[in-house]
Amino acid sequence: MAMFRRSRAPRRACILLMAAAWLLFCTYMFHGVLDVQLNISDNAGAQEVPPTERQCSGLFASFCERHVAQYRAEAVRQGMMHAWQGYKSYAWGADEIHPKSKTAKTDIMGGAGISGMGVSMVDALSTLKVMQLDQEFKEGRDWVVDKLNFERTTTVSFFETVIRILGGLAAAHDLSGDPQLGAKAQDLADRLLPAFDSAPTGIISNTVSLPLVQPDGGSGSSGLAEMGTNVLEFSSISSITGDDKYRRAAEKPLRAVHAANEHALMFEHVDRQTALETGSKRGVGAGTDSYYEYLIKYWVLGGRSDEHFRARWEAVVDDVLRKLIVSPPGWPFSFASDLQGDSLSPVLEHLRCFFPGSVALGVMSGAVQGPKAQLYLEFAANMTLACYQLYNSTASGLGAERISFDQQSGQLVISDERYWQRPEVIESIFYMWRATKDKRWRDMGWRMWRAIEKHARWEGGYSGALDVDAVRAAAVVVPPESDDVSQSWFFAETLKYFYLLFSPDSALSLQDWVLNTEAHPLRVQSGRQRGSRAAVRLKRQ
Repeated sequence: MAMFRRSRAPRRACILLMAAAWLLFCTYMFHGVLDVQLNISDNAGAQEVPPTERQCSGLFASFCERHVAQYRAEAVRQGMMHAWQGYKSYAWGADEIHPKSKTAKTDIMGGAGISGMGVSMVDALSTLKVMQLDQEFKEGRDWVVDKLNFERTTTVSFFETVIRILGGLAAAHDLSGDPQLGAKAQDLADRLLPAFDSAPTGIISNTVSLPLVQPDGGSGSSGLAEMGTNVLEFSSISSITGDDKYRRAAEKPLRAVHAANEHALMFEHVDRQTALETGSKRGVGAGTDSYYEYLIKYWVLGGRSDEHFRARWEAVVDDVLRKLIVSPPGWPFSFASDLQGDSLSPVLEHLRCFFPGSVALGVMSGAVQGPKAQLYLEFAANMTLACYQLYNSTASGLGAERISFDQQSGQLVISDERYWQRPEVIESIFYMWRATKDKRWRDMGWRMWRAIEKHARWEGGYSGALDVDAVRAAAVVVPPESDDVSQSWFFAETLKYFYLLFSPDSALSLQDWVLNTEAHPLRVQSGRQRGSRAAVRLKRQ
């Protein structure tokens, strides 16, 4: 037996040697596959294929795809650095920038939203941190701590101030652990908190005044999205401070609305005194959108423990699938529309394209299981593909604000040609990638990013465009005309979603973070229960 055991020792050494040699060979081949510059031939001769454009196949396809994604993530990161440098050079401390003319813009939304709060600065902080641009984050953080002051008299949109400024400050705190950012967030929350005391239902008026909001008597109605898009941010302030009053104040109007209305899919407005819905249109688009988004995200933020919000969200999705689906003739997709009376609108606008991403998030988080989860994710894929046509159908590849479909022929018409740098399509593409790991989503996103680089980049950053289809209409090929505005949400949302699409899941775990409607990551609160991760896979269509 001893002789037999000794005879096995050289064999074991030989096996280990062969394994090491095979590992070296694979490593050599792997790097060769990834690092070789592929050549393609055309009429002009051979040309190098940039690493971001490689087509991966064969034995090492998965490794190659990972490498390509890294290059693409870095390209987006460089885009963020370019935008930040333009803002720093030409508009430091301003709310937004005119990137083509390289001048500062001193408000958002023509002054109807926020003015004089360095909105782009605050909106950029969480993206800088997620991209590990630490020096740039410190520059923005120092400005916020030293210069951002809420003591001046100004009228603001409660909704915009909460999602951009309060959410941005809370996220910057959660990502960095910086107590001064937390204190700045609490300062703003304290100034906004009295808005919930105006009506017995707790429903806010969207137009409020700083430095300290005063209760206004609670008359009139409030838009569904405006009143229902603050519970993530105020709950996060409770987490930062340990004081539950912020969360309770923001939850109160939501629970009042749910108690007063039997329909999960609601009209566009609610009465501030009674919480009853008012209006004539049901849908998930502009005016209602982020109210529905926050139902599922609040359930996730709270550790997947509050059945009330999960059940309400599920009822909404069920209603959408039963009542709102439009399937344009000749197209391989469908989408959620608006219902007015008995009529469904054939219009698809950019803002409603958040919805399939939020459905995919619910599936990934375990909000539904089994066949229903499969049904939900199939719908999310279909609608995301429909939303991609906002980009895929234009001559420039930039996203139109609105398209529509002829209900008999299915012909696609671009009905609003503006590109506003909106994030909703890339947002849903990101969630679909995380839910399915189907590389087509990354490929769609990359085509979108290439169009932005080609048509929307200026010395001072990136802008929107006035007519995304002008290239097709022109006799001579010319770039779309710039609107010369870099929206603050381009820093907060659009760039972040592009970056996360091409980054590993570990860049921002959806088990640990919830992105508010401005894509500011808020930390999931303690006591969370973990749901399934990408438990459902879709077949390729």
